[in-house]
Amino acid sequence: MWRNTSTKLDLRRSIVRVFALVLVLLASMLAAYAYGRSQSPASLSGENQESVRLYAEALKEVEDDYVDQEAVDPEKQTYGAIQGMIESLGDEGHTRFLTPEEVERNRQGLSGKYVGIGVQLENREERVVVSSPIDGSPADEAGVKTGDVIVAVDGKGVEGEDVAQIAEKVRGPEGSPVELTVRRGEEEQSFKLEREELAVETASWNLIPGTDVAHLRLASFSQDAAEQLRSAMDEAREAGAERFILDLRDNPGGQVDQAVGVAELFLGPEEVVYVRRDASGEKDEVRTSDDAEPTDAPVVVLTNGGTASSAEIVAGALRDNGRAKVVGETTFGTGTVLAERTLSDGSAILLGIAEWLTPNGDFIRESGIEPDVRVVLAEGQEPLIPGEEEEMTREEILDGDAQLSRAFEALEGAPPQEEPPQASSQALRAPDGGA
Repeated sequence: MWRNTSTKLDLRRSIVRVFALVLVLLASMLAAYAYGRSQSPASLSGENQESVRLYAEALKEVEDDYVDQEAVDPEKQTYGAIQGMIESLGDEGHTRFLTPEEVERNRQGLSGKYVGIGVQLENREERVVVSSPIDGSPADEAGVKTGDVIVAVDGKGVEGEDVAQIAEKVRGPEGSPVELTVRRGEEEQSFKLEREELAVETASWNLIPGTDVAHLRLASFSQDAAEQLRSAMDEAREAGAERFILDLRDNPGGQVDQAVGVAELFLGPEEVVYVRRDASGEKDEVRTSDDAEPTDAPVVVLTNGGTASSAEIVAGALRDNGRAKVVGETTFGTGTVLAERTLSDGSAILLGIAEWLTPNGDFIRESGIEPDVRVVLAEGQEPLIPGEEEEMTREEILDGDAQLSRAFEALEGAPPQEEPPQASSQALRAPDGGA
């Protein structure tokens, strides 16, 4: 049978690549052990040696005989193998592998700062649209508007691309130019912009006209989320707000300490926020600080299928402590606490190292938090955000968002009637992206 034979150089390259892969995998195993995994180094290494050998065999076959050797990319192969290992864990939407570039973007997102043009993006009906421009940003100053559909970046069409892909194209070095083309109604417009460092607006609010109810939206749990939400609440109170709707819809989560900080805005001292359970089964209650100074204003929490991670922690904490009703749809159901494990080339695994339960002991991984009042948006209806409501009347706001309307009714004291179960028209949307 005909078989290609490797040159000495090819063989050396193959051996080096296999050896590098083995080192990467073993380093990952030892790192997991160093952070408290229950297995001993010997048993951990022994359990995985056969898998490493099997992968090395497959890798050598590809490098020796695959017909298109230019397509053989060691980095893609290694990353693909790690990605497959992570996906096999079943912690969908939470535990994940990040390339070095993705690590940097993730850290920027959690820091609340990034270089871009100042637009929040989201997926709507298979299109990427501007959910809101950041006040004073290059996009805002140029006239980019909420609802603009992204058509092209630097003259290249983006049809079929998601929020993350478009955000990656829009971002770039500080001071560099970028051209953004959008569709507004039936017309297309292009904006020539210059990228600059921006702070992400995590919290926003709007006072529903003619009422004392403030619609508070928290977009993520970046490193200053709790402080931003506190400031938004203070501003809303100064404008006359005495009751709050805390909107956690499509909030992908973030830093768990910020979940505790947000909970402290509504819960008293030493209240349980969540219960942490590690791999050995040990449980530890995470509580608010002993000097927490919460508001006593009535509050209702809004959730949907995009409410995940730290956002679920807050929803569960306020519900189980009897502080708020939850209105909307079942949350995503993450239920794991992440830790970043950096690998030797700068890539990383965001690894679920513990599970969390609500204060009442509910384990929500894969099942999510069920709302007290289930409300599903009608076909074609999208959640309103405070920035969209500024020029709207009370009736337009409440008619335009059935979940927000039901939360408002709950605060008004109307006895909420749970809707009969029905299929949700809302697919799980990608979390808002900054660009």
